[in-house]
Amino acid sequence: MKVTQYKALGFSYATLVDRERGILEGLRPLSVQSPISSSDEQLLHAYRVIAQELGRAGGNASASAFHGQLYQRMAHRLHVIPGWDESVAFGSSSAHWPIFADAPGALQYLSKFYRLILIAPPHGIDVGALTKRLPVAFDAVIEPCNDDWHSSLAIELQRLGLERSQLLPVRSTETDDPWNLRVDFPVCTLHRDHRQPWNLSPQALDGKRCEYASLADLAHAHQTALHA
Repeated sequence: MKVTQYKALGFSYATLVDRERGILEGLRPLSVQSPISSSDEQLLHAYRVIAQELGRAGGNASASAFHGQLYQRMAHRLHVIPGWDESVAFGSSSAHWPIFADAPGALQYLSKFYRLILIAPPHGIDVGALTKRLPVAFDAVIEPCNDDWHSSLAIELQRLGLERSQLLPVRSTETDDPWNLRVDFPVCTLHRDHRQPWNLSPQALDGKRCEYASLADLAHAHQTALHA
């Protein structure tokens, strides 16, 4: 595969936003108060479990209300009495989770060649708050409120005059990334792991594999492919 053969890119939320860093920065103070020792991986796992529970419970809670409830459940799990101010602070934090430094510039470049589609997490995210912080407008935003979000994607692709085969999914390595399921065509993966020099690996230097350390590397691969 070549990145230049596609007409649209479907970014999962975590390829643009450092969601795990935002979650951990909000939950570590709670973890410090707990008599239960929890690693970062355990905190992230607990976050995802509780988020799924709240999602299955239904309702139309705002992103801040959703995360406020999540914080209180997490506190109960960690045997900590949650403070109201802390719950409110965590509830509003998702709107300000850090954007990866390379994302704005890479999106500006890629928007010249592709239609840009955002696949949001199923619960608790203020997508509008994110899009206001980015320098480009997405051609479509898919908010998967259930497992059948692919049908919403198909409708948006039809609106944009695109075939499914013309869309290249770009996923993160988060365990609940929406592209981890039901991917029936090539997918591009961003391995944003600062602990390992992924960008020096053979995979990151092979444009046909479409595995990169950052969105900037994907943009660079596109530039290279144009001049190949």
